[in-house]
Amino acid sequence: MPLTKKEILFCILNGFLIGIANLIPGVSGGTFALILGLYDRLITAITSLNLETIKVSLSLLVGFWKEGVRDRFALEMKRIDFWFLVFLGFGLLLSVISGAKLIQFLLQNYPQATLALFIGLIIPSLVVPYKLIEKHSFVVWLFLVPGILLTIVPSFFMGENTGSENPIFAFATGMIAISAMILPGISGSYIMLVLGEYQIVIGKLSTILEPGSILFLGAFGVGCLLGLLIFTHIVKWLFVKYKSHTMTFLLGLILGSFFILWPFKDYANGQAIVGRSGEVKRDIQIATAKNILPKDFEEAQIPLASLVFGLVLGLGLNRLESLQEKK
Repeated sequence: MPLTKKEILFCILNGFLIGIANLIPGVSGGTFALILGLYDRLITAITSLNLETIKVSLSLLVGFWKEGVRDRFALEMKRIDFWFLVFLGFGLLLSVISGAKLIQFLLQNYPQATLALFIGLIIPSLVVPYKLIEKHSFVVWLFLVPGILLTIVPSFFMGENTGSENPIFAFATGMIAISAMILPGISGSYIMLVLGEYQIVIGKLSTILEPGSILFLGAFGVGCLLGLLIFTHIVKWLFVKYKSHTMTFLLGLILGSFFILWPFKDYANGQAIVGRSGEVKRDIQIATAKNILPKDFEEAQIPLASLVFGLVLGLGLNRLESLQEKK
């Protein structure tokens, strides 16, 4: 087996956490990939996929009985870190199946405690991207500012764009949204809200068999795929050429996400986006609601306790990751 049992367990656990992160407003899977120390490896694995991977895979389908074909396939899978992607993807899928309803329930009924929990979970893990910053000059640390602003500023433009059903715009939205999903601290749905496309995509999914919806969603899907392939290569190039600057910028994105995760909000001002089942999507309402201060200490008690609990979980998670690295 290419991975040990412990490595498999950690891949599944990390994939689960990355999947859960995608369900939290203002947080992306890239956030947890970065604070778990997997971001660089994940980007490298995705950018390793190329035409040779497709060619070798097809060769296996038509000539699996040939030892040479199987050997080439095994080498290619090792090159692209195949088992890492498989078990990480399995954990992510597991989180979507088992965690989606739970997270939505918690956001709907206990939004303050849930958001505070994730703030606490993320704070101790900031040490992971910090350690990857090799240079600590003034210029490098300036890159925190655009990272923070890129997360916060779009929130002031929510609802100003009405979007478009044009497939070309859908294609562009897909490219931009998937790029945002790769970046820590900012979710694809968040960007789609700014562009005014979120409700349109939800509507097209509810009428997915209609020709217009098929064309729109097809263009959106192609945009997502192309954006993923292009943007991951850009990120990898930035890691190679400007690792400290890039890592500082990514750290800024995570710090900016705390603005979205702030537990106390005026939900009456949040956008009431309706999902495919007719329910108001609570995560979107939270991401677009105005931040406010707690009314009194009594209101802040439960979120504060949840924050402390998240800090403990975050420290424990960091400890597990440290033990895994020493192995």
